[in-house]
Amino acid sequence: MRTTDRKKSPLVDTHCHIDLYPDPETVVQRVESAGIYTIAVTNTPSVFPQTAALAAGRRFIRPALGLHPELATERERELPTMWRLMDQTRYIGEVGLDYVTPSRTERARQRKIFEAIVAKCDESSDKILTVHSRRAADDTVEVFGDSFRGTVIMHWYSGPKRALEMAVDKGFYFSINTAMVDSDRSLELIKHMPRERILTETDGPFVHTSRGPAHPENTREVIRVLAKQWDLTEQNTRKTLYDNFACLLTTSSEDNLPRGPVNRVSRHSFARRQTPRRRGT
Repeated sequence: MRTTDRKKSPLVDTHCHIDLYPDPETVVQRVESAGIYTIAVTNTPSVFPQTAALAAGRRFIRPALGLHPELATERERELPTMWRLMDQTRYIGEVGLDYVTPSRTERARQRKIFEAIVAKCDESSDKILTVHSRRAADDTVEVFGDSFRGTVIMHWYSGPKRALEMAVDKGFYFSINTAMVDSDRSLELIKHMPRERILTETDGPFVHTSRGPAHPENTREVIRVLAKQWDLTEQNTRKTLYDNFACLLTTSSEDNLPRGPVNRVSRHSFARRQTPRRRGT
């Protein structure tokens, strides 16, 4: 970690496709060196084991089990694999709906698959989901109903204000990346997101900065823009965002987790359920 960062709150990247960079191991080393809490999302259950192996033994990286909506119908056969792997991580993503397709049949199949994933997560009661909702915000929020037992992060939200308000009412979080803070429309949407529910992400390597694919350290650029919008110092903005992440981990954890100030992420709470449950528990 850089000397200038040691007295600051850690950075957080709640949505990063580490496995899709040209050299994932280098990204892992950069994340660990900088001390950036990072959720490594996956697009299909079949690639989760490789990402889990990358994250094994790491302090700051946790693997997420996903089935991206644009691949969901093609890879529906992987759902049994997803159910089998669910006990190996607390983090689920990337999942959701994508209605770029004009096909009603395709949309209906996507929704059926997503409903099944949400139902499985509800059974576990402690999952943290990072959720895609492009052109499908209303349906995406609706799938969770009014009593979902888990925590939802709306990744790169770009939908209408009405669906945003429904998501806020359900207690969802929202993760912001550099592409969003470069968009006037997204900046306007961010104004309607409760400050205590905002997190940072990169969606790297899909999002690009002027220097190439976004990396977890590029969350600093999001912090700079949010600091201006919120009229706070960058240090206080960074602390707010880190506190939000710590609060997310605390409120989505079971009662056997250690209690303490929400502005401190325990290694236990970030790591919980990375390994399978023992049989009979």
